[in-house]
Amino acid sequence: MFTIITPEKRAGHTDELDQMYRMRYRIVVGEWKWDIPGIDFGYDKDQFDTDETVYVIVQNEAGDIVATSRLNPTMRPHMMSELFSDYCNLQPYPVGADVWECSRFVTDRSMLADPVEDFQVRCRLGLGLIVFCLDHGITRLSWLTHQKFYNLVQKVWVTEPLGLPRREGDNWAWIPAVSTIDRATLDRQLDRLRNAEAIVADYMAPKRAADDVRVA
Repeated sequence: MFTIITPEKRAGHTDELDQMYRMRYRIVVGEWKWDIPGIDFGYDKDQFDTDETVYVIVQNEAGDIVATSRLNPTMRPHMMSELFSDYCNLQPYPVGADVWECSRFVTDRSMLADPVEDFQVRCRLGLGLIVFCLDHGITRLSWLTHQKFYNLVQKVWVTEPLGLPRREGDNWAWIPAVSTIDRATLDRQLDRLRNAEAIVADYMAPKRAADDVRVA
């Protein structure tokens, strides 16, 4: 379903990590057009991919990585503390042994057959993050994301903003946030995976209705 790569397990997952960094570059630089200082061409590994970073990956049946995310302890320098502290204009970003930062939540939609599979892969990635947190006493995750994804996350994770939405010259309004992670979060995420087809059908219904009107 998912693989959690902790620092002590990296030696056994070097091929997967190499593929993951290349996949991230393909999406965040190639598709999303992010400008990430200091990374090599074709390889998204930056200063927040550290010796303490934990990765969650989801692979398809062929072994290709179709989704990934990373986790970093907030007791060390992390993206919120080093790059986005000024985004947190409602409350300070949280720091503590039980607070980690989630970043680089990435899926490769070109490798996913349809919206249901896309949704299921995202659910599995979220499950990996939650399971790691529950297993290691992590009660909150901080993260920076665009407003649309923030609105979706609130359906599963109890989440509050750290700052107001902020635009940076593109179509994405960025929001710093913190989410509570507990057993109820896991149960809700499992429910969404089990009901993926019905949930996606509800999401798609307005679009299909609009398409039907245009055709008529």
